[in-house]
Amino acid sequence: MDQVDELRKKFSNNFKDNIQKNVYDQRDLDRFQLEDLYACCFLRHQQGSIDKACDMVDVSLRWRKELALNDLTEASFPLAMHESGAIFYRNHAKNGNPILHIMVAKHRKDTFPALTVRQFIAWHIDKEFLANPGKRIVVLIDMTDAGLTNVDIDLTKFEISCFTTYYPALLAYLLIFEMPWVLNAIWNVIKKLLNAEQQKFVLLVKKPQITQYIDRDQLLVHLGGSDTYKYSYVPVSENVCSTHNHDSDNESLVSSTEQSSTSSSVLRKRVTFSGLRKSLTFDGFAAAELEDQSLSHKTVNNVHHGSLADIRPANHLTFNMDLDKGDSLSHIQISNTSKQRLSFKVKTTSPDVYRVKPHTGFLAVGEQIDISILLPNGHRSGDTKDKFLVMLLMVRDDVNENNLDLLSSMWKSVSRDSKEYMEYRLICDKVYGSASTGTIVTKPVIKSMTTQFSNSSLEQKVEMVAVQQQELANQLKKIVLLLKLLIICIVVIIICVLFRGF
Repeated sequence: MDQVDELRKKFSNNFKDNIQKNVYDQRDLDRFQLEDLYACCFLRHQQGSIDKACDMVDVSLRWRKELALNDLTEASFPLAMHESGAIFYRNHAKNGNPILHIMVAKHRKDTFPALTVRQFIAWHIDKEFLANPGKRIVVLIDMTDAGLTNVDIDLTKFEISCFTTYYPALLAYLLIFEMPWVLNAIWNVIKKLLNAEQQKFVLLVKKPQITQYIDRDQLLVHLGGSDTYKYSYVPVSENVCSTHNHDSDNESLVSSTEQSSTSSSVLRKRVTFSGLRKSLTFDGFAAAELEDQSLSHKTVNNVHHGSLADIRPANHLTFNMDLDKGDSLSHIQISNTSKQRLSFKVKTTSPDVYRVKPHTGFLAVGEQIDISILLPNGHRSGDTKDKFLVMLLMVRDDVNENNLDLLSSMWKSVSRDSKEYMEYRLICDKVYGSASTGTIVTKPVIKSMTTQFSNSSLEQKVEMVAVQQQELANQLKKIVLLLKLLIICIVVIIICVLFRGF
């Protein structure tokens, strides 16, 4: 591991300023410094060149933080994206590597924000990369039934760059299946964007050639194989009990959160707090209807003084909707006023909409925590009756992330009437006007590094090619129609001549 140690030392020296300025996510830095196999991937990708591997570590780690990869979970994306079937893992190639299918025909540019689409793709790639570092994957870009409306030059460049620039030693090869002739001109433009190293990994194949790389029993039927699989999205319940994102019990009422990419995913189901008697459970105990807050609790200066903690705001979470294209950020502040350590959970009726961080954790006696709740710009017109539920439970000092089974058991067995338990509901208000007190509205803070690949003049050329291709296709349709009419006319003339002869 001499080369690995040398790589780490060189990286620490060359990018000391970036490390001190928190340019990278600390979780990625820890992985690079502690996991030899992860560090070896950079050396393997750069064929042993420590200098090139060092630069790649910098680029990769900066990109990971700017895309917020470690905080992305299933809950980070709209349900429609999961159900689209645009990207999924299925079967293995002849070399034994898993196949990542990207269905181009399922993609429509501008249906979702470009950043969200890129995060969605990176999130799928990241799951396999972190679960099996050092193991490669085969990417199959399936262009069956794809047309000009599915073409996204920037996204294609991003997908290729993921494997050539950001994910070390991950790609075995990238297969582009059944490139339509109408897209050949656009592909030639994309190809010019790739350097020689990137082009080596990209292979254009059709049905006769694809079996050179993937056996028929591992190919979907429409690809010329025998696998009858049809994609269907199956949500996976998120099992989380602490801010460190460890697994726990299945939760019927899900949390909306950003967690590490190694966490399980949330159950995508819209639920309501009101009108529920025994139909829902909070970690195993009955979720009775949330009646008005107890009269024994007091509200003073927009602070709810509960039996175990103070919660700010007292009743309403306000999201300002009038700032131009800005994501709206609100906060819940929890202060432990009890004489014992607390475990807390924050849940929402709309886990697909809100991003809550942190959504679970512990509070020492007298400790205060500020919970951020982000309402993304894409959900600004959502339900105005959304609610949040803050749940608090007294726990012993020895209960922590190292004994989650005990914590899970405590949450399941506690009674809503227990003096060791407290819950409080907040209602969301979406205000169309000036920013309200306690509400911070921000512009999106994540900026994709892939903008370095954008080129306005090139995009204009691509658009012109696409338009010309479409015009050519329309002209061909007209020519075919005219030929049909001409044939009909000739047949009619021949018939007339024959009848006149009689």
